[in-house]
Amino acid sequence: MNGLLDAGLFTIPEAAGLVGADKRALRVWVEGRSRQAPLIDNQIGRVGRIVAVSFTNLMELRFVSVFVDAGVKLRVIRSILNDVREEFKRPHPFATNIVFLTDGKRIFVQIAKKNGIDLIDYKTRNYEMLDVVISSLKKDVKYDPTGDAVYWKPRPKIAPNVIVHPSFSFGQPIIRASRIPTEALAKAYEVEGSAGIVAEIYEVPEAQVREAVRFERELRQAA
Repeated sequence: MNGLLDAGLFTIPEAAGLVGADKRALRVWVEGRSRQAPLIDNQIGRVGRIVAVSFTNLMELRFVSVFVDAGVKLRVIRSILNDVREEFKRPHPFATNIVFLTDGKRIFVQIAKKNGIDLIDYKTRNYEMLDVVISSLKKDVKYDPTGDAVYWKPRPKIAPNVIVHPSFSFGQPIIRASRIPTEALAKAYEVEGSAGIVAEIYEVPEAQVREAVRFERELRQAA
């Protein structure tokens, strides 16, 4: 990363909306709480009075959110994260593809067992769920040759052309082809009431406007 401009910048509510996590839970992962250290190493910290995270942190929070949704306890995720950091000598391994280059499921199971814990409660889950979880984490992220995440498609089913790329618009979601923020297109649509007019204003296909509107509406509903 070449400084703040290339790191991406996301507030806690923005990060929570993108990864589909509860804002209060995500704030604990980022800032910690009484007797509990933060789960991730925040690259940004405070911008004025606002807590913000980087794109790298966003990818880590996505990882945490997916495992929490699968029923994995935070203490287990913390143990896995610490061990994977040590194993691969990378400060933000959950933002890379290194844990997927080998048998990711085996890595997580072995680390959990080494710490004397079950990764997923046998009463409600089984280890086969890990295949689904790990597969979902590998999808929709583009990695560079060193294994670092380059960009992410946060809602590929409803908005396959919307990406989050730290080098553009401070990481805010954009249409990949035009690099126009989805928020700008969606707000223009609210004002104009016509995708065709907005498409003419921004000189983009009307389909891009409609996709941006779908994406922003989905984010608002998830908030």
